[in-house]
Amino acid sequence: MDKAQSRRGEHLYFFFACIIIAPILMCGCSHFYEGFLARPEFKEANDFSSQGNYKASLSKYEQIIARYPTKGDRVLFAMGFIYAFPRNQQKDYQKSLECFQKLIKDYPGSVYRHDSEVMISLIDGVIRKDKRFMTQQRQIEVFEQEVKSKDKRIILQKKQTEELEQQVKELEKKIEKMKEVDMHLKGKKKS
Repeated sequence: MDKAQSRRGEHLYFFFACIIIAPILMCGCSHFYEGFLARPEFKEANDFSSQGNYKASLSKYEQIIARYPTKGDRVLFAMGFIYAFPRNQQKDYQKSLECFQKLIKDYPGSVYRHDSEVMISLIDGVIRKDKRFMTQQRQIEVFEQEVKSKDKRIILQKKQTEELEQQVKELEKKIEKMKEVDMHLKGKKKS
């Protein structure tokens, strides 16, 4: 009977151990299970992105993060990348930064953390260069307006110069005529 009681005790300990370990395993395994379930949706989002349909891809990623919050770091990284992607005509560096910053804040242990920090640094550099480019573009436009204004002034001054030269020629002709008349009158007085 001692053996039977001992076996019941072992079974009872095993049973309690299973009850304690089962939730731990379920929580830990649910992460993998979510990853397994989300895999086709990630593929669909990636396919949209590969086809250049970035809006649909972003929409799909938003659905994924709503359904599988444990995959949020991967989703945020993908969305941040899409928002900053050069071929994306609706790229938005600010939204991209927000995705990467949220990833770092909400998922500090994520495998995407380091890459997100790198992307934030790169995007900050791009934003600074874009601002500098826009400033230079505005300066170029101002300079072009100044050049046009000066060109107009030069054309006006050329016309005025031509008019003055024409007046000088007319006056020189009048002076020549007056000299001729004067010489003619002097010649008549002598005779």
